[in-house]
Amino acid sequence: MITLQMEFKKIRRKKIGLTMFALLGIQFAWLLWSTNNPNEQELLQGWLGHLQSQPLICAIMMPTIMSVLASRLADIEHKGNTYKQLKTLKTAGALYRAKVLCGFLFLFLMTAANFLFLLLLGYKYGYVGNPDPKAYLAAFILQIACCLSLYLLQLDLSMLFFNQMIPLVVGLCGSMLGVILMYLKTYSFLPWGGFLSSALVMMDWNPDTRVITYYYRDYTPIELFAVAMIFVWIVFFYTAGKILFTRKES
Repeated sequence: MITLQMEFKKIRRKKIGLTMFALLGIQFAWLLWSTNNPNEQELLQGWLGHLQSQPLICAIMMPTIMSVLASRLADIEHKGNTYKQLKTLKTAGALYRAKVLCGFLFLFLMTAANFLFLLLLGYKYGYVGNPDPKAYLAAFILQIACCLSLYLLQLDLSMLFFNQMIPLVVGLCGSMLGVILMYLKTYSFLPWGGFLSSALVMMDWNPDTRVITYYYRDYTPIELFAVAMIFVWIVFFYTAGKILFTRKES
């Protein structure tokens, strides 16, 4: 707990919360634009529509957002060359866990705000019925898992490279990959494809009637394996980062 408090004290002047709020505001603006003036069909399926569109938005934006978060949390040690000095106060494992927990709290609050905004939009527009609690809880947990895997990847890169442009470019490329995956299959074993792999709701477009129908997804074994890969990446990136931080000298 003391190590985590120290982490927050180190970043208190970096305005990370304000940066994350600004990036989250872009997502909110996108959601407002995409759900503006819903028709009768959209009102009937609005709750399912949110669960279908949310992974798509996250696949495009979250890789970049997580790269910014990780870079902001890691660059203070690079600028002060304090990796070796910090290890004289706490163990390397404790310091790495503090950075992971600090970032996790940010992404948890962002995800919670995101889903709260979805619920507020649904009730504001008057969607028919109520959201499925189990589906929304599962989507919430899966989105946190996807964000965590990307954050751990970006944190490892941010600690490895002094030049923070390198991990930021990786994050931007991950966002571009998210766009590409939208037009390919809805699952991927890559960490950037986790949002689409874990999407609970799919969309069926009828070109004749021009009507969109949303439905809950029936996962195939290979798609379930793609979802499981999200948690495999979390374990892999956490273990790799812990080893990297332990061996980091300056």
